[in-house]
Amino acid sequence: MNPCKGFVLLAIIVLLVAASVLSHAENLPAGVLPSPTEGELSISVDSDTYAPGDRIRITIDTKKPGFLYLYDIDPSGEITLLYPNIYQPNSEVPAGKMLLPGKGYHLTIGEPEGTETIVAILSRTAIDQLAPSAKEPFRSLDVKPQALTSQLPIALSSSEWSSAWTQFTVYQPKGIVHIGSQPAGARIIVNGHVRGVAPKDLLLPAGEVEITLTKAGYAPFSESIVVHDQDMIDIDARLQEAFANPGRYTGSVPLFIGVDVGKDSVGMEVRITRAFGIAAALRFTGDTAPAPGTTYNYGPELDLDLRLHLALTERMSLLLGGGIGLQNTALAPTVTDGMSALAITIEPDVETEPFPSFVLGLEVDLEHASIFAGYHLRREFIFGVGIQF
Repeated sequence: MNPCKGFVLLAIIVLLVAASVLSHAENLPAGVLPSPTEGELSISVDSDTYAPGDRIRITIDTKKPGFLYLYDIDPSGEITLLYPNIYQPNSEVPAGKMLLPGKGYHLTIGEPEGTETIVAILSRTAIDQLAPSAKEPFRSLDVKPQALTSQLPIALSSSEWSSAWTQFTVYQPKGIVHIGSQPAGARIIVNGHVRGVAPKDLLLPAGEVEITLTKAGYAPFSESIVVHDQDMIDIDARLQEAFANPGRYTGSVPLFIGVDVGKDSVGMEVRITRAFGIAAALRFTGDTAPAPGTTYNYGPELDLDLRLHLALTERMSLLLGGGIGLQNTALAPTVTDGMSALAITIEPDVETEPFPSFVLGLEVDLEHASIFAGYHLRREFIFGVGIQF
């Protein structure tokens, strides 16, 4: 054979082998090293799919003794050294099968969902870069998977080694539960945890779920449901007004009384429900020394309002009301010159003049009390508190 042709043929074979290795490496998941030798190491897990909270068991089979290292790459790219760890700090292992977790601990699947990878490396010498932490049970590697695969070959360059990897899926079976309430704004509690305010769509894990809705002034609503994977469940809770104050006035109607102050005025509101009330206020507008012959305000102005408290959220309501203001007026008498003002008794002619009134504000519910602020057309800015009896 021509030596030149033989050299060309050898170069082509080398290039093909290199291309094959590179192609194999490119198909590997991020963070996995292509093993220089096959069959010396294998790894497997006890399931193809896990839900967050499930426990996992890992089987490693080594054909030769050496230093064993396992690291986990979760779906977000976070890397955790599983072995060695604080419970099993010695990475040197004999040939044979090994099961993880070892004695005294267990391995639990966490979030996020997606594809998770576990990589095993068996080396003839220890890898200082993969030494366990002395403080945390399982050391977190502060490096990205791509960076790790470029750093580890440097540490392994002076040693014989092999690698293996396996993957599994992290998936939480779940369903969508739409929770509505009449009236809106009820607080949603799922298995004892507050999850927002109705109406709301919740993505809940499969299994039995206890849903409770609470709103001040209404009896709690509770329902147990079983959620299956891919379920779509609708809950429309119609809350009943709590006409009893449990533990205090059983059988009586809860009474809400509010007091407020405004410009030169004081007021009071009485409610037998959280949504509807009747309010009255006195605005001190009376003139004490009217000029003779002029019309003046005779006594305070009386304001009467009907009020609605419309729930915006679980804790906040819109205060909306309207009514009428009544002001007595009179004509100040003219005293004739030369006549004593004490000579006769003068009774003024009183007329009542009506005015429209309107109030708009916000109220914050504190369960058995509330605070509110708003603007009143006759009284300007008002501020008040309410108490349930």
